[in-house]
Amino acid sequence: MRPAFLFLSVLAMLAAGCQCSLPALRTDGEINIVSYNVHNLFDAEESGKEYPEFRPSKGKWTKELYAKRLGNVVEAVRSLSNTKDGEGSPGSDPDILCFQELENEKVLFDLAKHLGHGKLRYWAMSGPEESIIHTGILSRFPIVAVHSHSVMDAWGLGMLRDVLEVEFECGSMGRMVIFACHWKSKLEGEAETEPARRAAAALVANRIRLLREERPFVPIIVCGDFNESPDEYLRTNRCYPTAIMYSGVGVPPMAIEGEPIWACSSLEEIGDESSELAESHSQVGIINGEGIDSYSIKHGKGVDFDEKIELYTPWAEYPDKFSLAYRDKREQYDGFLVSQSLKDGIGLEYQGFYIADAPMLFTAEGVPREWKGTDGYSDHLPVELVLSVVDGTQ
Repeated sequence: MRPAFLFLSVLAMLAAGCQCSLPALRTDGEINIVSYNVHNLFDAEESGKEYPEFRPSKGKWTKELYAKRLGNVVEAVRSLSNTKDGEGSPGSDPDILCFQELENEKVLFDLAKHLGHGKLRYWAMSGPEESIIHTGILSRFPIVAVHSHSVMDAWGLGMLRDVLEVEFECGSMGRMVIFACHWKSKLEGEAETEPARRAAAALVANRIRLLREERPFVPIIVCGDFNESPDEYLRTNRCYPTAIMYSGVGVPPMAIEGEPIWACSSLEEIGDESSELAESHSQVGIINGEGIDSYSIKHGKGVDFDEKIELYTPWAEYPDKFSLAYRDKREQYDGFLVSQSLKDGIGLEYQGFYIADAPMLFTAEGVPREWKGTDGYSDHLPVELVLSVVDGTQ
């Protein structure tokens, strides 16, 4: 586990004995969390680590284009307020933003200047430091703990991206943990790269298990770009276990790396083994059976389904929508996976999930309008999770 880059204001707040007041709950009683893969957002200062097309010395990347991209990212994020209610406003900026594919802290700071009206005072960024792109978080709520977990490359795929684990202090709502992810892409092949995604998923599942042993009811959210759709296992014709699995498919094929991850279609059905999850491709989540490990799968040992851990995916509500068009396929790579504690009637509660659908984000063909040289947004769409606070906890 690597230490993450930690926001200095968090350290300052701790040094001051936490004298500052916690941010008030929004007037609408919601907490809005956005995840967005911005597709290689680099600043206009050359360090030598950039991709060639983003080196100012090449003459194709300038301060003006960088400023335009920042503005476009902000526009895409704010379009989610229109997706929800049809009338976005500056006050509807998200409370927490999880970005993928940022060059460095400067890019994150510049985004903070454009978003949140000065309220996004807390941040964290994943390692490894030598990585070209990173996962970053901006937050209105204080960050009280940060861990950047390494995923080691055992397959010759190159440096893998860390999983960023961040704990937030949400005042009277208590604390919340977010795992911000950017799992391995399929660049070297779908089957060839699956073990790396399974390893990242297993890391998250193991951390969830440990957190639940310490604090069984802490709200947990896993978000980001998973580089797989919810129905990935079925898309492979069940040829090999994927990082996201259905709990209704039984024991998957043998696998050496990682551990299978299981799925549930609704918060109400978590723990209900009678639900027929394998019947619909929208029934997904991230679940780790504690009795399942790489040795058991490799040697065909049984699975103890009584000890599985389940998280819900809101994509179950939108089986026909997408966040990415990859190789002519419309995929649900970007999203959230939420724990049952967000449906226990106490404190923070799951309220809704939204996929940005503003016309300017799409091409004439109806796919995300990625940045191409001088204009565009991203090849991904931003997605939003909305939490509410139950009566009596505000």
